[in-house]
Amino acid sequence: DVYKRQGNAFIFKPSEETPMGALKLAEIFTEAGVPDGVFNVVQGAAQVGQWLTNSPDIEKVSFTGEVGTGKKVMQSAAASNLKDVTMELGGKSPLVVFEDADISQAISAAMLGNFYTQGEICTNCTRVYVQRSVYQAFIDELKARTENNIVMGDPLDPNVNLGALISKKHQELVLGYIAKGKEEGATLLTGGNAASPASAPNGYFVEPTIFTDCTDDMTIVKEEIFGPVMSVLVFDDEDEVIARANDTELGLAAGVFSKDIQRAHRVIHQLQAGICWINAYGNSPAEMPVGGYKQSGIGRENGVETLNSYTQTKSVYVGMSQIESPF
Repeated sequence: DVYKRQGNAFIFKPSEETPMGALKLAEIFTEAGVPDGVFNVVQGAAQVGQWLTNSPDIEKVSFTGEVGTGKKVMQSAAASNLKDVTMELGGKSPLVVFEDADISQAISAAMLGNFYTQGEICTNCTRVYVQRSVYQAFIDELKARTENNIVMGDPLDPNVNLGALISKKHQELVLGYIAKGKEEGATLLTGGNAASPASAPNGYFVEPTIFTDCTDDMTIVKEEIFGPVMSVLVFDDEDEVIARANDTELGLAAGVFSKDIQRAHRVIHQLQAGICWINAYGNSPAEMPVGGYKQSGIGRENGVETLNSYTQTKSVYVGMSQIESPF
């Protein structure tokens, strides 16, 4: 009945670790006049998600999360009624900083792309490639700004700009990656520890962490950490950095900083990523499609492209002349 009255109905199942935002969104939609039954919230863990993706009554699944879970969701969707799927999965995105870039702006992008929302953003540019001639200047300013400008604590304090991770389990996972980075020979430039700020002593904080002397084969450079951990790498020329940036099974986002707009376009169009920025990072207006290459996803959300993912195309041919038939 809901389908007949209102068109497409939507069920939102948030992560069991972040349940409250979805409920507040439902309240906002109700206050805005969206009829009951159009936007619905179902809470629960993995079993609830499996039930939803297996249900023959659901015709489309859109999933945001990590790659392994996305593959399970696709299998489940295919096993029931071959429903359409859109996947926005993990990333290990590169930020490429050329020697002619505005270094301070590039550092702002790198910090936003690693420390905003304490690193828990799938598009984060956790691989920062800096051209050798400006590497030291980049590192010096990056270190100073990270140590002097970041304030951890109670997120209700307007002076706080770095919050806690989602759980103790995830804090331990991030700290494990930091330990792995040290073991594999990366240099810890700053951070690297759990923290307990006075205004939020029970939060699962990890200091903003930067590694230098990184190589492409290190675990911290290859795997998504989903925490405030930045890996800085050095490159010499354009072809080299393009090859290295693309040497991953993921391809969600990428950024290029250069005042040479021709080079910026030339490089960004060779990077295998679905969401790209030139002299910016993280901006996501509603009209900009979001989605990844390779194992970072299938399909797009936002923009005109997303309408195709939620629309069935019906072809109707109307005959207006006598049928030509050999029979």
